Amino acid sequence: MKKLILLMLVIFYSCNDPEAITTFNSDQNEFNWIVPIESINGSFNPFPLAKDPIMSRVKDIDYISNNSLVAIVSIGNEIKVYPYQFISNFEAVNDKIGDIEYSITYCPITQSGLVMDRNIKNGKVSLRASGYLFNDNLVLYDENSDTYWSQMETRSIKGKYANELFSTHNLVELPWKIVKEYFPEGKVFIDTSIQNKGFQNKKGDIQKGDHVFGVIDFNINQKNIVYIYDLQNFTNGTVIKNKNVSNDNLIIIGNRELQFITTYINDSNAIFKAVQNQFPIVMEDDKNNKWNVFGVAISGPRKGDQLNSKTSFNALWWAWQAFYDDINFEK
Repeated sequence: MKKLILLMLVIFYSCNDPEAITTFNSDQNEFNWIVPIESINGSFNPFPLAKDPIMSRVKDIDYISNNSLVAIVSIGNEIKVYPYQFISNFEAVNDKIGDIEYSITYCPITQSGLVMDRNIKNGKVSLRASGYLFNDNLVLYDENSDTYWSQMETRSIKGKYANELFSTHNLVELPWKIVKEYFPEGKVFIDTSIQNKGFQNKKGDIQKGDHVFGVIDFNINQKNIVYIYDLQNFTNGTVIKNKNVSNDNLIIIGNRELQFITTYINDSNAIFKAVQNQFPIVMEDDKNNKWNVFGVAISGPRKGDQLNSKTSFNALWWAWQAFYDDINFEK
């Protein structure tokens, strides 16, 4: 006799529909989650797979509001723009620049956007929203490997890749008005084939000022540490802050007026200083290189080089608290 499966009365639930919370109720051994089962909500109801999207030019788009937040991925000389209002319909879009294949992911509840490298060990994943949430944050699903991934922990929480971490690529968030002005030839994702599911912020008491930038220091033997930066502290033009994290010298650079904050690894122990009023150029070093907001040297001996980043992204403050115990506030 086939094993009787207990049916759960559920309402479709995803990171995009937080009002319909359903407590996940199943045997942990059967599902093999490696996180506390009480922290998993929702049901398996995967979103459509979004892959290899058709892009338009930024300058050809006139229906995105100026203050709408977008995510930008830039590798080499190519710029791709992903408005969160469109990504929210999928919560994960699989794309590539050159031979770099990645998934850009966004959880509207935690307001966290990350770019995850699709190569895992000897395999490759194609990610979609699973319908489950972990700590009210997006859980991603790869059908080929039958694995589940926590977005904000950037690791697999179920399946053969359990505990494996994603490599991440840099993502810069900017308002659409800045993108229109400075990157008119950039390619923009505008696929609206899936209707918006009526997202409402479950954490209605969370204010905009609680959207903060975190840099994660992954430590295998100890708890992970997160260094938090508030954009409100990056005033009076472009500001650079320096931080040593696990022997990497980091440059944290932001501008409150332009509404961006990002970080790069200082791989040459150069001395960086901020550049004002030349955006997208945002910094220069003592070796005569000038760098843009995507970490690309646009002039100097290192012209064409691109700096790497540690895993870092923006998210709501309560979400950082839900995932990480060791949090340091940086001034």
